[in-house]
Amino acid sequence: MTNIFKSNKIYLDSETVAEQLRSARQAKNLKLKDAAKKINISEKYLQALEKGEYGRLPRGVYGKNFLREYALFLGLSYKKLANDYEAELYNLEPKSHKEMFSKQVIKARYFWTMPKILKNILIFLIISVCFIYLGYRVNKIISPPLLIINSPLANLITDQSALAVAGKTEAEANLTVNGETVLSDKSGNFSKIISLKNGINIITVTASRKYSRGSTVVRQVLLK
Repeated sequence: MTNIFKSNKIYLDSETVAEQLRSARQAKNLKLKDAAKKINISEKYLQALEKGEYGRLPRGVYGKNFLREYALFLGLSYKKLANDYEAELYNLEPKSHKEMFSKQVIKARYFWTMPKILKNILIFLIISVCFIYLGYRVNKIISPPLLIINSPLANLITDQSALAVAGKTEAEANLTVNGETVLSDKSGNFSKIISLKNGINIITVTASRKYSRGSTVVRQVLLK
C-alpha cells in the first residue's frame, strides 16, 4: 500500500512580527546594535521588538513608531506588520488592549466632537444674531415713524384764529400738516402756524418714511 503524503507549504506570513524583523535584519548581515545606531532607536527597544516582548516598549504611539521606523529600515511592509503587531498585542493582553483602545476611542471622540459642538453653537449664535439684526432693520424700515403732537391738545376750544401745530418726529421722516409739507430740524422737532375757520377744524398730521407705513395724528379744534 502506497502512502500518500501531502506537503504543507510554509508561508512567511505565518511568522510573528519578531521573527520577520529578526529574519530581515539577519538577511542584511546587520548586528542589532548597528541597526539601532543607524535609525537612532535604543537597542533595547529593537531587541524587545525582535523578541516579541512588547511590554518593554513605550505605551501608545511611541512603540508603533519604533516598529514603523525599524520596518522601513529593513524594507518590510509596515502596514502588514502593524496589523500583525496589533493582533499579537491583542492576544497577549486582550483585556488591557481593549480598555486602552476604548479609552483612545473615547478621547478621540471627545477631542473631535467637542470642537464640532462648539463650532455648531458658534454658527447657530452667529446666524441667530444675524436674523435678529435683520429683523430689527426690516422692522425699522417698515414700521411707522415716531410722531408726537405737543400742540394743539385734543378737542381744543379756542378763540384765536391762528394756531401753532408743533411736535416731534424722526429727523428723516417726511412730515405733512393738512397735506402741506413741513420741515423738521435735526432732532425731528417741527412747528407750523395754521389759520382756523369758525367752527370745527380738523388738523391731520402725518409722518412717513420711504418704505414705511405712515403715522397719523388727528386733532379737532373748535374756533368760537
